[in-house]
Amino acid sequence: MNYTIKNDFLTVTVNTFGAELQSIKRNNIQYLWQGDESSWKNKATNIFPYVGKMEEGKYIYKGKTYEMGSHGLARHIDFIVEQVEEEKIVLKMVANEQTLKSYPFSFEYFISYELKEDTIAITSKVVNKDNKPMYFGLGGHPGFNVPLDEKLNFEDYYLIFDNACKVNNIKINEKGLITGKEEYYLKNDNILNLKHNLFDNDALIFENMSKGVTLKSDKDNKSIYLKYDNMDYLGIWHTPKKEVNFVCIEPWTSLPSRDGIIEDIEKQQNLVCLDANNEYENKWYITIK
Repeated sequence: MNYTIKNDFLTVTVNTFGAELQSIKRNNIQYLWQGDESSWKNKATNIFPYVGKMEEGKYIYKGKTYEMGSHGLARHIDFIVEQVEEEKIVLKMVANEQTLKSYPFSFEYFISYELKEDTIAITSKVVNKDNKPMYFGLGGHPGFNVPLDEKLNFEDYYLIFDNACKVNNIKINEKGLITGKEEYYLKNDNILNLKHNLFDNDALIFENMSKGVTLKSDKDNKSIYLKYDNMDYLGIWHTPKKEVNFVCIEPWTSLPSRDGIIEDIEKQQNLVCLDANNEYENKWYITIK
């Protein structure tokens, strides 16, 4: 079911299924990718409790092997509406009999969207309801229309980071699994010019990047700014080997599995470890200019 929140700047629609954004409009201009079955049918997947793919779709916990699909469970769950106001909505996912088969932890996972002038504040909160530590990753996977002006082209746009940064690209193979890392050279240490062939080998996954990035064109007065202070990784992606009119900018807390390794989640270093009966919160922002 769709819910809409709005203020004087933005009108934002969210679906309870996957707690997924459906629309971001300013001045009646659509900034969010609207999905296409021939390329990428989603719009803004929420990722939890695992980022990306696993070797053989499996992981190990306490010596037992479990199965989980790409980007975790939340994307397949119809969330409960916990709170809805004119400028804010809070949605909740709760562990149940089905989730326990893939992820043996008792938890509550909240996603809230709150409008503050031209900005959407997106808060993820995880509550560990179990009597043992839980291990997880989370993040966002929003797709944005490029070009934002129909008279322009995809290649007219670029990403510019807030500060100069010496980024590494986490390399993945055709299965979406990590094979290593290498230094990635940005123009002036902060600019990535968009080209369709950037994604021929799937996503770019950056670490050591600046914690804010703007999608813009020098020929367009519209732009999209993402700020993600507590995310260590940033995925940048569109459908490989296709000329599609969107780009995903994806703040992540953790990484996919390594190629050839069925990960033991108690040992995977980039996962969040949340102690029993504790809470974890992570907030990031989308600003529409």
